[in-house]
Amino acid sequence: MSEVNVNEAYQEGNGAKITSTSKEEIDQSEDVKEKRSPAAEDQDEEDDVQLSAFTMSALQEFVSEQLEREQRRQQAEQLAQDAAKDPDQLADFEEDWQLSQFWYDEATCRVLASEALRLAGPSGRVACLSSPTLYRHLRKVRPPELKLTLFEYDQRFSVFGPEFVLYDYRSPLDVPGDLREQFDLVVADPPFLSEECLTKTAVTVRLLAKQHILLCTGAQMAPLAGRLLGLHECRFRPAHANNLANEFRCFANYDLDSHVSKGTT
Repeated sequence: MSEVNVNEAYQEGNGAKITSTSKEEIDQSEDVKEKRSPAAEDQDEEDDVQLSAFTMSALQEFVSEQLEREQRRQQAEQLAQDAAKDPDQLADFEEDWQLSQFWYDEATCRVLASEALRLAGPSGRVACLSSPTLYRHLRKVRPPELKLTLFEYDQRFSVFGPEFVLYDYRSPLDVPGDLREQFDLVVADPPFLSEECLTKTAVTVRLLAKQHILLCTGAQMAPLAGRLLGLHECRFRPAHANNLANEFRCFANYDLDSHVSKGTT
């Protein structure tokens, strides 16, 4: 056999060997796929079951939230019908602790309301942000031309008609555009003592306030209140009708204490 023929034979033989080996590898791969262990298949089924359980839990939580919203809506409608033309007759709502509601005592209401009237004047605008206790008190003492707006998650207060704006601190930008930078005073009382809640509430406060801000919240939120809104802690101490375990404080971006100490508030 010539040298050329030997090389050609070798190349042809080697190519046949490579082709044969590749086929064997493919066959073995097919066998592995077909011969998966029962344990592996059981694991796949278990993953499917776990995923289904997670999906079911999320669905149940969603349905529960929707039902709660619908119940509150129906409750608000019923209250509105009962109130007829005098919603103030339903002003004495009980605290809903699930919404972290704690009403101010009478002395606190008087101080905050007097300060609101001083800053807003007889025809200004005051926003009560998650502060329904102050709003109810202001309705009793305000001049006829004073404009009040309650931003509140509790839809029971929708009985107050256009003065009620449904507010969820988790959506801080979701406020009517025509109310932005319209308030002489914003009084905020975030429902939860958490960095997230105060941070998002502060975004809404900045949207609404023209200048003056009062914040009622826990003492431990002082550093964050200063960073977010430029507020300082006041000597005045807000209190609650039902004693609250947390140390509660008032913060302002102006000198509130000078007016309280002079008895003008």
